[in-house]
Amino acid sequence: MPTRRDWPRVLGDLAGQLNDGRVYDRDLPALGRALQPVLENYRRRAHLTGAPDLH
Repeated sequence: MPTRRDWPRVLGDLAGQLNDGRVYDRDLPALGRALQPVLENYRRRAHLTGAPDLH
């Protein structure tokens, strides 16, 4: 399991794989469903802490 310090690298790797087409199109809907709560919770925390908002 990634630790808090691992997440920027892990997410960067995922972004690179998406950009390079190494994630199958058929897997995108499940990935989107998994990322949605992550983004929602980030926005909630960012609002409370003053961290940058994501668009």
